[in-house]
Amino acid sequence: MRVPTIQAAQQACILAIGAEPTDRIRLHVRHGRGPSGWMGSPGIRGLSRLLVRPTRRGGSRVDLQVAQPADPGLLLAAALRTILPAAAHGLPDHVTVLPGLPADASWWSLGLRDVPLRTDRPTPHLRRSDVVISPAGQDPSAFPDRAATVVVRHGGRWTVQGAERDVHVDPSVHHPIGRPSGVSGRIATASKHTQGWLIQGPGLGLEIGDDLTSPAVAALRDVDGIVVPGHLPARLAAQLRASGLVLASGVDQFPGDLLGWMHASVLGRREAMRDHSPRAVLDRWPSVTAVLLTHRAEFIDHALAQLARLRYPRLEVVIGLHGITVPPERFAPLADRHVHQVVSVPEDLAFGAAMQAVCRHAAGDFVTKVDDDDYYHPDHVWDLVVAREYSGAQLVGKALDWIAVESADCTVFRPEYPSEQYARFVAGATMLISQEDLRSVGGFRPVPRSIDRSLIKGVLAHGGLVYRTHGLGYLYVRRGSGHTANVSDQHFLADASARWGGVLRHEAFGTTTSEENSFQVDEVADGHRVGTG
Repeated sequence: MRVPTIQAAQQACILAIGAEPTDRIRLHVRHGRGPSGWMGSPGIRGLSRLLVRPTRRGGSRVDLQVAQPADPGLLLAAALRTILPAAAHGLPDHVTVLPGLPADASWWSLGLRDVPLRTDRPTPHLRRSDVVISPAGQDPSAFPDRAATVVVRHGGRWTVQGAERDVHVDPSVHHPIGRPSGVSGRIATASKHTQGWLIQGPGLGLEIGDDLTSPAVAALRDVDGIVVPGHLPARLAAQLRASGLVLASGVDQFPGDLLGWMHASVLGRREAMRDHSPRAVLDRWPSVTAVLLTHRAEFIDHALAQLARLRYPRLEVVIGLHGITVPPERFAPLADRHVHQVVSVPEDLAFGAAMQAVCRHAAGDFVTKVDDDDYYHPDHVWDLVVAREYSGAQLVGKALDWIAVESADCTVFRPEYPSEQYARFVAGATMLISQEDLRSVGGFRPVPRSIDRSLIKGVLAHGGLVYRTHGLGYLYVRRGSGHTANVSDQHFLADASARWGGVLRHEAFGTTTSEENSFQVDEVADGHRVGTG
């Protein structure tokens, strides 16, 4: 099978469900491959042959064979999983996908594990499926013991247990992967066209239909904003925002500074993924445990204030006291917001061993590391969960772009590490990893320092992926002492694109509200107009 893109292969996978069984699939994707050096597991029974190789023009070839004939949709799904990262796909329940779904239900392809077969025989004492994914008009009564039914119609209209919902965004297609850290200043205009929409700008003339395709997302990667008419369909608007574009009714409605642009882009992609993606409609976001390990009692109040404001819906907090004692009443800020527990860890335990000991108390599907003296936006955890959803990486974290340097009494924007890409480094105080993946790499290493780097190296050594999303929502505070990273303050001040006096106050970091934003810039580099005062 030859297809132009991975998105087309995903659609073909869904359309192939229920066709004549086969024991071999040869898939050639002309334009599309996984992250460099990575190959995923097909995750299929009876695998007897697997050959995955990149092509010269940025494509992929997969030759996959199994011992016994199987549904071709299952074989295509297995082939796709070797190309496209799928760590975040699938659901905790057992899902059965019925034939006849529309092509735009392709999100289900990467997690496709079970379809009805012609040879199926009922087993009365066993539940076949927890969730049945059905096209409109098909009777799923063959699964009487199912817990839920999801009816998928063309155009992203889903019915989840009788409730009508709109699914506009497919995270495997509509995402900001590859989008630059800063702002290019490129603005395009969208207008109605005979077969859909025309997006025009400097060096850009892009025709799109009802949906934003993966080639269109790639073509728009260096465009910051689009001037749109008031009647742009909600589905297309959500797909554009999920891809990182800022939409406005006129040029004068766009932000007037770098930070404003970045904040608008992040806010748009966060809301589009959180409200209009399949997992949002299914309400199956994973649970997360925020883990704080501290040996500095003087920062407890600051850390608790940051944790208390986090508004991810399925969040618990575990606090590890490393050789210190803190009165119980100090933890009152968490009483009304999150389930939390406090764990005492002996002072003589190495920092990495202490971190792993605290993580053992976590009940969430994922754990995310939090430091005691940094600033976190209330939606910081959302950013990490969403990034894992569209990247498929085993470990995700934020870029270390924004640093408050105490000795210089300033905040700098220093995008040394490009955002929205697979990487070998993320800000350690933002790492998010599943409990399963953490266990598979041996957890945090029992070392006194560099525990974040050790974990990243472990994930990569086990064939996993690390993804670095944007840096907004996290402000790293560099103090004169007390850090495990042994670098000078000058390291963070060098090559800064912009500088503010004191701790930067802006709602993007949770350091102030939108009404109190302060954009006053002390120094601007690279021609960026960062602040307006």
